[in-house]
Amino acid sequence: MITIANVILLLVAVSTGYQLASVVCAWLFARWRGSELAKPLPDDAILPPVTILKPLCGAVPETYDNLANTCALDYPRLQIVFGVADAADPAIAIVKRLRRDFPEVDIELVVSDRRIGTNAKVSNLENMLQRAKHDVLVIADADIRADASYLKRVVPYLDEPNAGLVTCAYRAAFGTTLAHKLEALFINTDFAPMVTVARKWERQSYAFGATICIKRSVLEEIGGFTAIADHLADDYQMGNIAVGRGYVSVLAPVVVETVLDLDRLREVFDHQLRWARTYRICRPGSYLASMVTHTTLWATVYLLATRFAGWEVFATAVGLRTVIGGMIASRVFGVQRIWRHVWLVPFKDLFISTIFVLAYLGDTVRWGGIEFEVARDGRMRPLPEEDAADVAAAGKPA
Repeated sequence: MITIANVILLLVAVSTGYQLASVVCAWLFARWRGSELAKPLPDDAILPPVTILKPLCGAVPETYDNLANTCALDYPRLQIVFGVADAADPAIAIVKRLRRDFPEVDIELVVSDRRIGTNAKVSNLENMLQRAKHDVLVIADADIRADASYLKRVVPYLDEPNAGLVTCAYRAAFGTTLAHKLEALFINTDFAPMVTVARKWERQSYAFGATICIKRSVLEEIGGFTAIADHLADDYQMGNIAVGRGYVSVLAPVVVETVLDLDRLREVFDHQLRWARTYRICRPGSYLASMVTHTTLWATVYLLATRFAGWEVFATAVGLRTVIGGMIASRVFGVQRIWRHVWLVPFKDLFISTIFVLAYLGDTVRWGGIEFEVARDGRMRPLPEEDAADVAAAGKPA
């Protein structure tokens, strides 16, 4: 006789199977990554000049170190263009300090509030592009740090057959607040395993905002920044449009690090809900299928459905999920101090499962303190009650 408990037990088994499969995919990812990184770095003479576009909005205590990391990259011909929309933005003082501290680096600062669409970050990028000197562009979020050889590792992948752009996976550094830890655990134990599984089982048709390396000619062919100026998931759309034009989105073996600046749980909630609704709208089938990754949710439901008689199943499933997440994060993605925080994984999982459900209960997101409605094609528009001046100021790079 089929009971509700049996159906839920099947979901526990399937979701645990996913966790075990992610171990295999992570192992294959690690082998591939190791072999790629073992290759010698290219000679400086054959590397094309690069312009890095770094959109900025505001400053946090980590901003200087994040941007200084970019200025310290080991690359022969490099220009860095920083951009802000507000002449009073505190990030401007940091860029001026970087100019003093790194006089040998070609640093440009663009200050412009010109808008080409709803997405303020993309408008910022369009304004910065006017000052870009080189034909190879690297777009990277302001909170990203990387090894000194980062660009030397990434840029050559543009020479892969039909390569339209190159992107990188990323890990998160742990901060001190609960909000930091929950967000970092999501990136390190949810996103990271998904990257390894997706690389094995699907054609990559997207890009990650942590790094997008693209030739100017390809960017122009896909419609430039104007083509994604109203989209919430600008990084996803850039990769998706390029792949739709017959190009390949290449995943480089480099894993960069994001230094989170979400200090309050409300910020984490808004960010996760924005991410979830963006994922659901852009890839509805994939998002629905991701329910099989919610091992802790199904194990908890099974525990309640059996009135705690199924505690062995619960403990085994949640234990495996937690250990596997920690192992992939530490051994494959190089996350430091992960084992100090894995006890929070089950709580984070239930929080993310709640977000999963909420993603289906609306099409609005909060970004930069402003409410937007996201259409089925991924374009966003401010809700009617939002003040135009507030909307113009919204859009802190995520």
